[in-house]
Amino acid sequence: MPRIVIRTGQRIVRGPLRITPDGIDYPDPRPDDRDAEGVLWARVAGEASGPPDYAVPHPRRQRAAMEDPRRLLCQVGMGPATVTPDGVLWIVPRPRGTAAEPLGPRWPAGRTVEPPVCAAHAPAAARWCPPLRARGYAALLVRQAPLVAVRGTLYRPLPGGRVERVRGAHFELDQDADDQTVDARLLLADHLVRSLEDVTEVDLRDPELYRDAVPCDAGR
Repeated sequence: MPRIVIRTGQRIVRGPLRITPDGIDYPDPRPDDRDAEGVLWARVAGEASGPPDYAVPHPRRQRAAMEDPRRLLCQVGMGPATVTPDGVLWIVPRPRGTAAEPLGPRWPAGRTVEPPVCAAHAPAAARWCPPLRARGYAALLVRQAPLVAVRGTLYRPLPGGRVERVRGAHFELDQDADDQTVDARLLLADHLVRSLEDVTEVDLRDPELYRDAVPCDAGR
């Protein structure tokens, strides 16, 4: 079962939130609500009582899998992702090939919110993940994967005390504050975003990929 997703009985919590002069916050702040940069993260509530919801990543686990470049984690087992001399193993969904989501000259390089995988769990990830199963995928060895953005819901104050919610907003980590269109103080994060660069496409059917492969969560 992929550990990166929530399970039936759980839900993503995006409120209620209070807006203060310092930004958004929960009415009952907790020490683990914010990351090292001070960005507020969505919570998960409820008991994991049923099967996994493959379409909904767990925000805190997605962050844990993507945050540390020295220890990127497999989206299935949440253990170390496979690292080879040619890079870290990643599986990315194929774009739809529409005007809104073109294949693009950079694909399969580009941005992703999908954490990497270990070789032993790669076939399972390709079967379980709805975008990978429905749209096809590319398996990649990635030499460079810098952290480039935080994605989430922007809470934008409006006149009259109203608040506009903008889903899918990105806070760019490589831009100066004056150039940002998103105020990190008003962002409720749910994904970290990495840019996959210097990639080599591999075939999941190649037995060499699985030489000495052990599930990343073996022994837990």
